[in-house]
Amino acid sequence: MSASNTLKTFASHNRSVKVSFDKPDQLTSDAGAFIGRRLLDLTGLIAMLMEGLKDSRDKRRVRHSLPELLQQVLLSFMQGWDRLRSAEALKNDPAFRVACRNQRGAKVLEAKHRLASQPTLSRTIDQLSEEPKLQHLSDTVTRLGMETIYTRNGGKRVPELVIDVDSYPVEVYGKQEGSEYNAHYRHRIYLPMVATCGPTGDVLGAELRPGAMNDARDSHQFIHRIAKAGQKHVAERIIVRADAGFNSPITYERLEDDGIDYVMRLKKNKKLKTLMEKTVAKYGGSPTHCIELTYKAESWNEARRVVMVPKTYSKAEPEYYFLLTSLSKKECNAQSLADFYRMRGKAEAHHAEIKYASCMLSSAARPNMFEKVVKQSLGDESDNKTQDESDNKTQDESGNKTQDESDNKTQDESDNKTQDESDSKTQDEKATKTVRPQNAVRLLLNVMAYQLIHIGRCQMIAPDYLAPRNWPLGLPTATEPPPTDVGPPAEPSSNGTAEANTEKHDKQMKPEPVHAPLMHVRRFRENVLKVGGRLTRHARRLHFYLAESAKKLWETFWENTWKLRWQTLCWPSLPKRC
Repeated sequence: MSASNTLKTFASHNRSVKVSFDKPDQLTSDAGAFIGRRLLDLTGLIAMLMEGLKDSRDKRRVRHSLPELLQQVLLSFMQGWDRLRSAEALKNDPAFRVACRNQRGAKVLEAKHRLASQPTLSRTIDQLSEEPKLQHLSDTVTRLGMETIYTRNGGKRVPELVIDVDSYPVEVYGKQEGSEYNAHYRHRIYLPMVATCGPTGDVLGAELRPGAMNDARDSHQFIHRIAKAGQKHVAERIIVRADAGFNSPITYERLEDDGIDYVMRLKKNKKLKTLMEKTVAKYGGSPTHCIELTYKAESWNEARRVVMVPKTYSKAEPEYYFLLTSLSKKECNAQSLADFYRMRGKAEAHHAEIKYASCMLSSAARPNMFEKVVKQSLGDESDNKTQDESDNKTQDESGNKTQDESDNKTQDESDNKTQDESDSKTQDEKATKTVRPQNAVRLLLNVMAYQLIHIGRCQMIAPDYLAPRNWPLGLPTATEPPPTDVGPPAEPSSNGTAEANTEKHDKQMKPEPVHAPLMHVRRFRENVLKVGGRLTRHARRLHFYLAESAKKLWETFWENTWKLRWQTLCWPSLPKRC
């Protein structure tokens, strides 16, 4: 044991303790990579990705195959290594090397089978950022989430699928191309859009967008694509649920044309505020029940069903919000509709986990300033000097030397400034075209890593817990007569005061919270994936001794995982897995 790799008297309370960093190839802190590799093999994610990807590298110079590079990136994201530069720290980790490589036996730990470096992984991300490949990654995210739902139902279509759409901010530092300043979050951000299955939290789609983009702008294409895929492959009925930022006439019309239901919140405007005031005045106070309305905005092609939902029951300052839906009153009355929308809180909790599990995006690639500096110092100066001499000589001959020199100087400065701005803009656009797709690739790979973690933590409980028959967040059906949709405020009864009646009614309107016994992503990483261990080599076998604290969780995972039979879907663009 060399002195350079040993910290003597490390513990101040016990001077006999020493800490050593020798023999890194015999110790690991990422034994959970085995679980990640098991999930990759179970879902067939790598094969799913390779069906639409082609390695464009020169095969004579390739040391690491594209499937192995994808495995290394996905496993590092699952383990919580948020930077590709972590490849340097993981190159000697035995568990990570065994999980990432496809070689068998103890030879996998030889030097020639070492993991890829950070530049190699960065070039892989750049290779995946081409438009056809980027679209394939997006389709793979949708396919993985829907195959998970399809598998939990035993290879059968589910009767109903609730799709929650939302966005979350990803803060960036510096002027990253594609990011923008958002006044609401008071930071420069990306604002990716994510679609999940409301009852289970499975990711069904993701899309990277600039930070200042309005949620409703171009979101109809994303929502329609996810809903249409769910309707075709896994569910008999689709219900899209979203907040006020995603409602758009184009979205309504496209969903209605395809027979897809929706429940969305409306943004408040003057017309809705006037309608609310008239309704409140009509019943002499603040209504305590949901109120059915028919509303038509100027941009709508027809009137639609709107439900006014009370937020508070104070007569002094009543507050309401409005829900727009394609569901009929027979399918879901006003009160049940409000309860159904409130269940969106579980989906928002899943979106918060996705944000936590998603690693940071790459740093901005600055435009190449070398060419600009050289051009300004050499080419522009000589061109300007020649042009100035020629112009000045001509003006001297005409007899207007003083005035023309001033004009030429001003014109030259203006032309140079315009040319510099044009060159700078061109370089920025060029950098944007390369960096933004790379960040989109990182986002999609991070979302895949989260979905694998989500599948893994679901295996810590009963395998069929998240089967559709046990979904607690489907469309509620009224077993009792619905409350009066419109009417005057409740009067005090003989059994209590008006406040007591209001509290009782408030309790009835709020659905009972659903406590799903799922491990949080952070806890799953800390207790299952980030497990320490020691490697012992034998003649033909590698034996890993892991920390005893993970024994119970690992046994539960392996027992439930081997019982799971993965079901694949016949995707239109990828028929090989049919």
